[in-house]
Amino acid sequence: MSDRRAAQPPRRGLFSGPSVPPMGSMPRIRTAFTRGVVATWSSTVIVGAVLVWLLVEWLVVVALGYPGPMALLAHILAPPPFSTIPDSSLAVGVFGLGGQPLIFPIAAVHALWQSLMMGMAIESVETGSGASRWGAVRGLRAFPTTLAVRVIGLMALLASELLSVLGGSLGIGLLARIGLFVIVAWLFSFAPVIAVSEGRRVLDCLGRSIRAARMPGSGNLTFAVLYVIPVFATLFASPGVSLDVNPAFTAWIFVVGVNLLHTAVLGALAIRYLAIADEVPEAAPRRTSTTQPAKPSSRPSGGRRRR
Repeated sequence: MSDRRAAQPPRRGLFSGPSVPPMGSMPRIRTAFTRGVVATWSSTVIVGAVLVWLLVEWLVVVALGYPGPMALLAHILAPPPFSTIPDSSLAVGVFGLGGQPLIFPIAAVHALWQSLMMGMAIESVETGSGASRWGAVRGLRAFPTTLAVRVIGLMALLASELLSVLGGSLGIGLLARIGLFVIVAWLFSFAPVIAVSEGRRVLDCLGRSIRAARMPGSGNLTFAVLYVIPVFATLFASPGVSLDVNPAFTAWIFVVGVNLLHTAVLGALAIRYLAIADEVPEAAPRRTSTTQPAKPSSRPSGGRRRR
């Protein structure tokens, strides 16, 4: 009886990770973030691309009549669901409440931009000599996955707003919203990295990201918590409330600085995933239903008699 119990696999809970031993190859959070800062901020291509994109987007949204706040533009490069906040703000701010369906085209444009940045961040991490246009071209294959993660972020954003309303009277709305942001950032932040580095399909990238995030001993949940809470605090900081022709200098510093911070986080995510890519288990094969043996026919083997 004891041999049978020993042979049976242990029961696993809802949030327990895959059945793999804890790895020692995952770099520490501080190490990964420091290397992400060095890899991305030392690249003139990446820093210049961030500055040019923000300037162009600022000119476009001002021309369309976006009233602000400018501070929300600081989270364009953030992993979802933070990056979906500017999508919603721009759609409603420019087109009013009737422009909510335009969130998806805006999210697609920002997903394309984030894919290019992810490709350059991974190239800078892998080569150690900065990024180039070829890294951006390589990042294009992550666009479908990045867009899918952004759509998941949009759904999480809507759900978090609903939780804030329902839990406001109980005082748990804010905690529920932060918790949902942590879950999305924890489970899906690796997906664009997987799409760029391994060229997998969208669903495979999402599933592999979840399995990588849940690996025991990796500290990925801690990384998500340490990332979400400080960034969530920046949502309450609004230097330069309006987005007029001449925003305040402090608003520009805030927007550029936080976008560069998110760029460093993209590099840190690339460093952390690439360190354990060979240790992430593949998806379990689908169970095939056992084929039932064919029932013997009641018709005689000789067939019908001819009259």
